[in-house]
Amino acid sequence: MAPRLPDRYETQVRLGRDGDIEEWLATDTALDRPVLVRMLDDEASQVRRSAFISGVRAAARSHHAHLTEVYAVGTQDDPYTIVEWHGGVSVADRLAAGDPFPVTEFLPNAAGLADGLAALHDSGAVHGSIDPSSIGFAAAHPAKLIGFGRHSPAGSSDRDTRDLATALRIAVTGNDVPGIRPSQVAEGLPAAVDGILASGELGEVDAHQLAAGLRAIPFQPVERPVGIWSWRWLVVIGFLLLAALLVAVAGRAIDVDPDSPFLFPAAPAPTAPAPTTTPPTVPPTVGDPAEGGRLAVTIAVYDPSGDGTERDSEAPNAIDEDPSTGWRTERYFSPLPALKDGVGLTFTVGGRPSQIDIVATPDTRFEIRWAEELPSISTGWQTIASGTTLDGVNVIQLPDRGGGVWLLWLTALPELAESEFRSTVFEVAFRSP
Repeated sequence: MAPRLPDRYETQVRLGRDGDIEEWLATDTALDRPVLVRMLDDEASQVRRSAFISGVRAAARSHHAHLTEVYAVGTQDDPYTIVEWHGGVSVADRLAAGDPFPVTEFLPNAAGLADGLAALHDSGAVHGSIDPSSIGFAAAHPAKLIGFGRHSPAGSSDRDTRDLATALRIAVTGNDVPGIRPSQVAEGLPAAVDGILASGELGEVDAHQLAAGLRAIPFQPVERPVGIWSWRWLVVIGFLLLAALLVAVAGRAIDVDPDSPFLFPAAPAPTAPAPTTTPPTVPPTVGDPAEGGRLAVTIAVYDPSGDGTERDSEAPNAIDEDPSTGWRTERYFSPLPALKDGVGLTFTVGGRPSQIDIVATPDTRFEIRWAEELPSISTGWQTIASGTTLDGVNVIQLPDRGGGVWLLWLTALPELAESEFRSTVFEVAFRSP
C-alpha cells in the first residue's frame, strides 16, 4: 500500500525496504522533482517512532554536498520522511553487480563523504548505521550518505567514523576481507590510502581528520598508451586471421578446445598450444613482488562443477617463472557464472606463504581460498581474499596458514570477443617473508 502523504507528493513505485523502513519513489508536484519517501513500519513501537523522527530531524540540520538532503518529516503518528532522490543505486548494489567504486572517483568522493559526516557530527547528529548500503552513488553525481533514520541502538560519532572507513575500504576493494588493502587491488591508488583508512577503522581519527587525510593524498591515474592497439583487439584480429587461413587450406575448420563441454566438432589440438593472449605489462605495484623467497609448489586444475578437466597439461605453465606461458581456461560462449561456480588451480605449498603474486588476463574475477584438505566440492573452502585482476602483478597478502591446499578460483572471465569468455593465468608465485 502506498504511504499516506501530503497532496503535493505523488507516489510512483515501491522500491523495497531498508530494514524496518519502506521506500518509495515519488514526485514532488509543487517543485516538479523526484523524491525518495521513507516510511517506517506501522507496527513500529513508540520508542522506535520517536527515534526515527528525532534522527531524521537531527540530520535535517546538516547541509552538505555529500549528505542526502532532508526535505520533510512526518510525526510519531505518521512516521515518514521525504529526502533527496540520489539515483537509487548504493555502493552495496554496485558491489553485488561486481562493480567496485571507480578508482579515478574514489579519493574525491571518499574525502567528501568523510567531510559530510564531519558536518553531520558538528550539528550534533549521528548516522548510526553506515555500511556500503548507506552510500548512494550514481554516475556524474557526488557520492552521498543515505539511510537516515535507520534502527541504531548504539550510534555514536566514533562508531560512524570507524564504519565509514570500513565501508570505503570495501567500496574500492570489492570485498569485506580486512587483510585486502585498497592499493593492492586498485591500480594506481597510493599506499597512503591504506594507512588513513586503517586509522579510521581503528578509531584513531575523527571524521574531520579522516577527510583531511584522504584529501591530502595525491592521486595520478595510471595512463594508458594512446594510439596503440590493445591486446584484446590483437586477440580478435589474430583469431580472425587464423580462421581465414584454416578455411582457405582445409575448406572448413572449427577450432574448439578438445575438452570443451560444448557440442561442436573439434580439430585435433596441437600438443603445445600457444597462449591466445599476450602477457600483460607489469607496472610498478605496491609491495614489491620480488620480496621474500619463492616457495616450491605443486599445481593441479580444479573443476568440480564441470567435467573435471580444463587444459590440465597447461597447468605447470602457471608456475614456470616464464610470464610468456600460462594456463588457459576453456573458451566459454556464455558468462562463466551462468554455467558453473568457477574453475581454478590448486597449489600445495612447501612452506608458510605470506603473499601470493598473480599475473593473469585483466578483468578476471577471482578468489583466494584455503582448506586443510582438498574438498570434493567448491563450497568446502575458506575464502581468504577476492578481487579483479589488473594489468601487471596482483599482490595479495595472506594470513598465516601451515600446510593444507590453496586455491586460485576464477569466478568470472573477461569477454575477449563477442560472446567469448576466456582467461589466462600467466604466473602464480607464493612467497615467504
